[in-house]
Amino acid sequence: MLPFNTLLTIQRTAAITSFLAGALVVAVVIFLITTSSTSEDKTSVKHKVYKLRGRYFFVLTLCVIAGLFISLRLLPYTKFQEKPDEIVTIVAMQWAWKMAPGISDKSPADFEGSNEITLPAGRHIQFNVTSSDVNHDFAIYNSKGVLIAQTQAMPQYHNKLEHYFSEKGDYHILCLEYCGMPHAFMVGIIHIN
Repeated sequence: MLPFNTLLTIQRTAAITSFLAGALVVAVVIFLITTSSTSEDKTSVKHKVYKLRGRYFFVLTLCVIAGLFISLRLLPYTKFQEKPDEIVTIVAMQWAWKMAPGISDKSPADFEGSNEITLPAGRHIQFNVTSSDVNHDFAIYNSKGVLIAQTQAMPQYHNKLEHYFSEKGDYHILCLEYCGMPHAFMVGIIHIN
């Protein structure tokens, strides 16, 4: 999660950008209203409008490209382009989670783990998630019950989910894919110290 000061800076930049874009639209509308009062023949007006429309389109295209280039660089995903600090293997099975640190070379059915795991705070964690039977959904909830990350757990496939736990506490793992009658009891816990 981004620090509060960074979020405030991003919000302030977005507000200023929105204000400037709105002011530009108002200026264009005022310009069009003030210049449309003169009478000219249709052919010359049509030629001027098409020429002006082409210029507006070109300027608008440049603004959109510049805005995308600037705003996409501000996204918080660069921290996940580095190697993770820790890798955790997750195997879902009806109706339990098996979690253990490290990469496992065992088959999902032979994998041994626990439904509780302890991880350090402030580290970039990569979860390698798979299933030993049917589709499940590995969902991480914080202590307030808010979903913070999720991915599918599918048989014969490993999904990678990366998350940075900035706050200490207990995070609950729930399955969001109905997998049978005891589905509601498929709960795991990640303790972040």
